[in-house]
Amino acid sequence: MISKQVLVLTLILLFFTGFTNSQAQNSSASYKVVHGWPKLPEGFILGAASAVAVDSHNHVWLFHRGKTRSIMAFEAETGKMVASFGDGMFIIAHGMAVDAEDNIWVTDGTSGTGASRHQVLKFSHDGKLLMTVGAEGVPGMDGTHFNQPTDIAIAANGDFFVSDGYVNRRVAKFNKDGQFLMDWGREGDGDGEFALPHGIALDSRGRIYVADRSNLRIQVFDGSNGAHLATWTPEMMARPWGMEVGADGYLYVMDGGHL
Repeated sequence: MISKQVLVLTLILLFFTGFTNSQAQNSSASYKVVHGWPKLPEGFILGAASAVAVDSHNHVWLFHRGKTRSIMAFEAETGKMVASFGDGMFIIAHGMAVDAEDNIWVTDGTSGTGASRHQVLKFSHDGKLLMTVGAEGVPGMDGTHFNQPTDIAIAANGDFFVSDGYVNRRVAKFNKDGQFLMDWGREGDGDGEFALPHGIALDSRGRIYVADRSNLRIQVFDGSNGAHLATWTPEMMARPWGMEVGADGYLYVMDGGHL
């Protein structure tokens, strides 16, 4: 059993994704700790939790930095584990997303030494590896290589966007078959430039939201052509780590600077 559990709550900011009202507000949602959630196998030691996502079955998927069962799924209500896979596959668990067909997408990001698979991996709901993008263990900056990618977002048509963050500082776009389509971004603090694109999300209108963590801001782009649409730098935000667009049209941002 886990000898110690630590719950870390970060500041959650909300943005309405209509540009007429993009002012941030603190989340006022109530919450309570559900003790004993999730239910882990006897003796299992959970690694640092890097990403979570929810599928259409209301299963909560977890990508963690342990060496066994790196990808796990739990029933939302009970915490019962319903799936696990990924033993020994990853160097550093980083980003995760679930697509409309309940496939699981992950990125293998970075360690303190820069070691990484430098890949995006797509799995079926039952853990079958369906696709890899990027050359395993080989960094680069082109249509077939990443350098410590951080996160991923999938469009309704199957196109996907990768925040290739720690070194390349770009967003790369691919079609559903993993064919490179385009990229944008470079190091800097101007519009369309990044210090560290750490999280990425996509709304129903095809707009891309990027958590530019080290520039302390969020940038918004047209997903069809990479055109810069807006930059948000609310005073209350410190270091945006990750984000997700909810069904209510709001962008939920995890602000790790308020740990």
